[in-house]
Amino acid sequence: MPATRNSYRDPAFVELGAENGEAAEERALVEAAQRGDGTAYAQLIDKYHARVYGIIYRMCGPNDAEDLTQDVFVRALRALRRFQFHGHASFRTWLYRIAVNSAINELRRRGRRAAIQGPSLDELQESDSGIGERMFPDYTHAPAVLLERDETRRAVHQALGQIAPKHRAVIVLVDLEGMHYEDAAQALGCPLGTVKSRLARARAAFAKAFQRYLHGNMRVHLPRSRDVR
Repeated sequence: MPATRNSYRDPAFVELGAENGEAAEERALVEAAQRGDGTAYAQLIDKYHARVYGIIYRMCGPNDAEDLTQDVFVRALRALRRFQFHGHASFRTWLYRIAVNSAINELRRRGRRAAIQGPSLDELQESDSGIGERMFPDYTHAPAVLLERDETRRAVHQALGQIAPKHRAVIVLVDLEGMHYEDAAQALGCPLGTVKSRLARARAAFAKAFQRYLHGNMRVHLPRSRDVR
């Protein structure tokens, strides 16, 4: 008896088909963009802008995050013709690698500038005084729950800013962006084992930095630009 269109309803089969369909659609967009189709590349930007912005924001902070995000997409467009689908490579992990590298380069540039100019209010590390800084009281028993959540979210971003860029990158990709270890390894350009060991050290460093906030020893910076929710 011939199979009907409803014969195969295995959830795993259906899910795999959906994933393959999405991958095929993205591949078609990438290949069209490689041929110079600006509309196709605009669709890719729309799809990944929020994610790339989130990586840049969490790596570098809010200052110039939008400009740095746009720079990532400009860099990706310039290199797009060299991108190839092979093995488990995906456009997403390739794009995230450009974003992480751009963020690390920006942090290095800021470090060199600080070494020459001295402390800056734009640095991710906290300073003893400065415009836009405020010592928040303990809201644990206060009714302003939303404000408490907002403060905690900002404190998380600042704690991230106090750990090494390579550790920050792996926490952003795995813990905040929800990437699988294998995809994060591709995005970071390092072996899977390195991702796992680096993540363990990164989580320990972040926990140590965040303890300062929990003990009331961290000043939380008020944002002056678009925030990440």
